[in-house]
This record gives sequence, C-alpha cells and structure tokens, in this order.
Amino acid sequence: MSATYQSELIDRVLFSRWHNPPTKDDVQAIMAQMEEATQRLGQNVLYIASISPKAKVPDATERAHLNQMVAEGRRYCEQSWLVYEGTDLQHNLQRVIISGVLILTRTFDNYLSVAKSADAIVKDVSTALKKDASGIFRQARDRGLIA
Repeated sequence: MSATYQSELIDRVLFSRWHNPPTKDDVQAIMAQMEEATQRLGQNVLYIASISPKAKVPDATERAHLNQMVAEGRRYCEQSWLVYEGTDLQHNLQRVIISGVLILTRTFDNYLSVAKSADAIVKDVSTALKKDASGIFRQARDRGLIA
C-alpha cells in the first residue's frame, strides 16, 4: 500500500482511497492496476476515487498528474466517479470547481462525475453494473476504501 493511496478491485469496480494527491509513480501504479484488471476481466472497469477530507489541495504539478490519470484512465474505465468527501466550505468549493471545469470543458461527459459521498453514487454504479452494487460498497467501506 502506498502512503498516498490504497486501492482494490471488488467485482468490476476499482476503488481507490486517496490520502493525498498522486505522485507520478502513483499514477503509473494505478494505471497498471487498471490495465491488469481490464485484461483479467475482459472488459473495462468502473473506477471510484475517494478523496479523504484530510487530503491537501493539489498543487500545479499534482494537478497535472491528476489530469494525466483521468485522461489515461479512459482506456481502462467505462465510467469514473470522484467522491470528494468533507463538509467544510473548502470541500464544497473544490467539488463546485471540479464540477464546473467538467461542465465547461465537456471533455469527460458521461465518463467522470463528482459526488460528496459514496452513498450518493450507489444507484449510478448499480445501473452501470446492471445489478445492485450496495454489497460492493459495503465491502469497500469495510476495507477502508470509502467512508
């Protein structure tokens, strides 16, 4: 497990819990994990990145790593969700800014969505999987991958 994040594939959903923004090595490692999971499953995965409310705001270099991760991840992920946790004004502003950038650029339409909590996306993930995902989310929560 990296000091920056932890991740695990449950069913066809790759969960990652980010304690801090990714390094270049983190991006390479998660891309390798996505590629391996896609090859093993014979289909693209669903990706859920959960950001701890204690994680620092990414600087310019870290934002570049995040952009690279999102762009490259499209090769392996059918759909992705960013769960940006926290209730403080800073967390709310970060969600609004990220959502606004996604809307304005329209780069990731129908691919990347932003949510406040994992519970808010269970229905969407269930639709994508074509089955109830609540058990998958329960496992992820038990393993510390989502709050």
